Amino acid sequence: MEWHGFGLLAQPCAFGYDSRAVLSRAQEGRVRGILWSSPTGVIQTYCLEHLATAAKIPPGHMADLAVFVRTLHERGDCQRRFGGFCDADGHETKQTLVWGPPTRLVAQGQT
Repeated sequence: MEWHGFGLLAQPCAFGYDSRAVLSRAQEGRVRGILWSSPTGVIQTYCLEHLATAAKIPPGHMADLAVFVRTLHERGDCQRRFGGFCDADGHETKQTLVWGPPTRLVAQGQT
């Protein structure tokens, strides 16, 4: 076979496709369900590790969970802060804490 100098100019994957694993729709749904299930007037905070455990997300997907939580926060679908008390396990952390329901739903009386 003769080589004519044609090489791959791009990675062999579809345009705009990132081959990394991401959360499944079921995992995303479990995360939303956990965050949005707090009773009205009660704030239940989760560090990412305990949120992952509650939502049955494997340790290999922690970065994907962090990206998903950031996206939820940017869309106003949850709240977050850095550092504080994780209610899920009763420990203090300097890491990201997340909770729900989203303030826009509370304001609309939908929770």
